[in-house]
Amino acid sequence: MMKKYDDIDFVPTQSDRINMSEIECFLNTEEIPFTLDDKLCGVYHINDRDGNPIQLRYVNSYQYPMDNSKRFGENCKGVPHDYFCNISKCLLEDNIRVIWIFDFEMTQTNDEVLKWDENIKGYHRQWEVIKNTIRTACGKIRYRFRGDDFVIREVDNLELRKFLNTNCFYGYRSASVNLGLYLKKDKYEFHKGELIMVLTFGCNYYGNKNRSDNPFIEIIRASTKIGCQVIGGMSKLLKHFCLNYPTLKVGSDRHEIVVDELKFYCDASHNDGRGMSNSALAFHYEGWDYSFMNRWCDDVNEEGLKGKKGEIFHRKPKFHKRIMQLIGEGKIISISNGGTSVYSIRREEFLNRFKK
Repeated sequence: MMKKYDDIDFVPTQSDRINMSEIECFLNTEEIPFTLDDKLCGVYHINDRDGNPIQLRYVNSYQYPMDNSKRFGENCKGVPHDYFCNISKCLLEDNIRVIWIFDFEMTQTNDEVLKWDENIKGYHRQWEVIKNTIRTACGKIRYRFRGDDFVIREVDNLELRKFLNTNCFYGYRSASVNLGLYLKKDKYEFHKGELIMVLTFGCNYYGNKNRSDNPFIEIIRASTKIGCQVIGGMSKLLKHFCLNYPTLKVGSDRHEIVVDELKFYCDASHNDGRGMSNSALAFHYEGWDYSFMNRWCDDVNEEGLKGKKGEIFHRKPKFHKRIMQLIGEGKIISISNGGTSVYSIRREEFLNRFKK
């Protein structure tokens, strides 16, 4: 393989060694064969269930901040915005999938409600979801279902919040329509009526700012209960949505928009979006771009803007100006990741596949 990027090589801290030891322990427990890269720190070579190569790449995010030196000077120097995204793209050209594992994704905790209302404090949601992604890729998922095992119902917000904050990497986000797959009868260790998978839909206001006359619908969250896989689950939910929701009520005024184009923003840092186009879903690939999050490097407690050292947060448009100032002061760093790949399909095009 011809390298087309400057690769990652860092000196691990004690915390990094603990995290990498945990990765190796997980792989050994799941009986997933791996080899350590003989040159690069934190790179694990594994194969998916079909024998295709995957690289797990652990990163110390403090050593790889996103470059902001043009705006704030040499103290805010870092890697290019598309640094990790570019590595993933280049490796994919050689049919090598990358699953990124950032240090904060392993250590950040949440207090969540899990199965049967058992409250777990200090739950490492993002790390648990990444482990589940690796299990799925390697054919190690324990519970496999088919679409016929379920009925479809709308999910109320309380149940949705609990489900997503336990099983979805990015947690809960409100949507206009929340659809769920509920078991028809007991199966494995799960009970009749239990929610196993959700798909949520809404209007992407930021993405539609220049197309208010023909807005697209975003598939906001697609999540399956950890430890489970539903063959044909997304297709079943998407078909139900396209058949039963030709229009969608959105916004605080609940105005109605026509459901025409649907888009899905795939978390390419962890997931193989190729399944969106190389499957029965047959979405159209639109592009792949970098994305990022912010990390507090110091405790900050200001009016309306609070953060603890080490914590991660997304965009806060209301505080954009102040956040930029804090980046310049070194109290926040931006961290890019493996990016987001975008897929789309037209409602009528999708439904035409089911017509005889």
